[in-house]
Amino acid sequence: MPKTIIEAVRERQKELKKNPVLATQNMALAMSAMRDGIRSDAWQQYMTQFVEQNPPGKPVDPDQLARLTAKDGTLGDHVLDRQRAYLVANAICGPSTVDTIDFSVETIDYTLANVGHISRPLLDCDTTTIAGVAAAAQTGARKASPKTAAKKRYNS
Repeated sequence: MPKTIIEAVRERQKELKKNPVLATQNMALAMSAMRDGIRSDAWQQYMTQFVEQNPPGKPVDPDQLARLTAKDGTLGDHVLDRQRAYLVANAICGPSTVDTIDFSVETIDYTLANVGHISRPLLDCDTTTIAGVAAAAQTGARKASPKTAAKKRYNS
């Protein structure tokens, strides 16, 4: 039975704690993943390190990588989107944040076939706000500031 995602995350965390150079390289991978987005090769490369592989580069359980890359149909699930975001964001500071790389990711395995029962995690924030922000981000919509709006009127 393959390791769970969180077990693989914590195993990788131990490796990163021992090696600041590796943690800095991981930071660069996380920054690329964040910059390029969830559908990118950079995201896939970053997330691959958090699943058990055999041989290297081939996930033992492809469903785990599908979860981390949202190719399992969970893109838009507020809880899982947040956990994926944390897994990337928690690495951005490199060696100084290795201790928190697993923060808020504990239940990312929920509903995957090869794990025991894990209850659906709950958000500790208003999901209607999250939905609104996510929708605005997807459409690129943002409200113009009064200064920008005035500038546009002046230049018209």
